[in-house]
Amino acid sequence: MKRIFHVDLDAFFVAVERAHDPSLAGVPLVVGGAVDGRGVVTCASYEARPYGLKAGMPLGRAHSLCPHAIFMPGDYSR
Repeated sequence: MKRIFHVDLDAFFVAVERAHDPSLAGVPLVVGGAVDGRGVVTCASYEARPYGLKAGMPLGRAHSLCPHAIFMPGDYSR
């Protein structure tokens, strides 16, 4: 019998950062880097998505859409 296993990792990096720092819960959070850099959004929290933020968009654009979000580089070794 064939089994299919689906894992939704849409907000994985946000969940990792929130597990490390619970004070980040419930606020728009963007993992990807500094807004003044040339990076892109790696992961946006569900609280940030109503503002149009999504993975792959330039960080500068994400900041202009949701300036009150917390932007962080993320610790990918975690």
